[in-house]
Amino acid sequence: MKADSKILRVAKRELGRIAERRTLYMLSIFLPVILFLLIAVIYKNGMVRNLPVAIFDEDKSGTTRLLIRSIDATSSMDITKYVSSVEELKSEFRKGNIQGAFYFPKEFESELKKGKKTTVVIYKNTASLIIGNTIYKDGMTVVKTISGGALLKKLRSKGLTENKAMNYVNPIRIESQYLYNPNYNYEFYLIPSVIPALLQMIIIVAGVLLISSEFSHNTFNELVEVSGKSIFNIIVGKSLPHLAIHTCTILGIVGIIFPLFDVEVKGSIIVLIAFLIYFAAACFFIGLLISSVFHNQFFATELAVFLNAPAFMFSGYTFPLWGVPVLHNWFAQILPFTHFVTGYIKIYQMGAPVHYLIPEVIKLTLFIVLSLVVIWIVLKYQVSKSLKTSAGAIV
Repeated sequence: MKADSKILRVAKRELGRIAERRTLYMLSIFLPVILFLLIAVIYKNGMVRNLPVAIFDEDKSGTTRLLIRSIDATSSMDITKYVSSVEELKSEFRKGNIQGAFYFPKEFESELKKGKKTTVVIYKNTASLIIGNTIYKDGMTVVKTISGGALLKKLRSKGLTENKAMNYVNPIRIESQYLYNPNYNYEFYLIPSVIPALLQMIIIVAGVLLISSEFSHNTFNELVEVSGKSIFNIIVGKSLPHLAIHTCTILGIVGIIFPLFDVEVKGSIIVLIAFLIYFAAACFFIGLLISSVFHNQFFATELAVFLNAPAFMFSGYTFPLWGVPVLHNWFAQILPFTHFVTGYIKIYQMGAPVHYLIPEVIKLTLFIVLSLVVIWIVLKYQVSKSLKTSAGAIV
């Protein structure tokens, strides 16, 4: 019998095992769809809006009323409370009624008109970084705009032209160029990164069941016979159905979930899909490696979960790797997602050409090659042992 027909026999057998075993088809087919849709729905709004804020206005002047109207006009903040003391303001924070507050002291307007420094106090809930930063950023924009307008009006009243007055108000012009995620949009930031992190976990956890389950169900000898006692046929035949399923999952992510939730890819869609498939292959062969070495399904699954649980946190996506302890940095290097996410950002957010992915492709290739070498060595030993056991039983 030809090698390719034996590979097809192993692949057909594997498809049957996927269909028969609920754990495998739930992990490989249904769980990715459910999780990815759930993540996309959670972050669909993208940006935080209408954050409840309070106002403590001791001045009650025309300027503070203008500031209050400007704050309420922002899309990120919604004035829901007026308080009469700092203690009442802090109490509203503790009750969870507000996420930010603005305090305008007495004589705010008069001090401003005299050209003296005055203060606006911005209280913000920095227990959540995104909430704290949003309130601070938009609050500062409002205060600076009103402050600059007041100074401009004063200078114009002294006879300065508008251009000269503007030069006094804003002598140094700052032009900010926000690259890749200008609106701090969480949909753009988290959905496309969390999904591959979950994909890695699903693929590796599903992969650890493939060889270990053969030993758990005493079917490894049957696999050896179906493959024609060929390690190559076992690896290829076992891999093809799963890699095909993972490829379909990736096509669904990029072709359905991304467009459905308006996730924009800056670079080439074809390159992104190819890179995701290569990443999936690296994850799959790590799972197959664990499955080949550890035949206890429970332990193999625990090991896969242990390796993947901190993957997103240690990837450098939310916090730079150079800022974490050396041990954590080393741990991050043994997971494909750490290396994948760097290249992923280059395609997805930066729209970089394909040659910028070479370093990440090389690293993922090392994962694939090293995993296959170890799998081959381990399976060679197991097949040899299986054949000796079968020969002994016949004798």
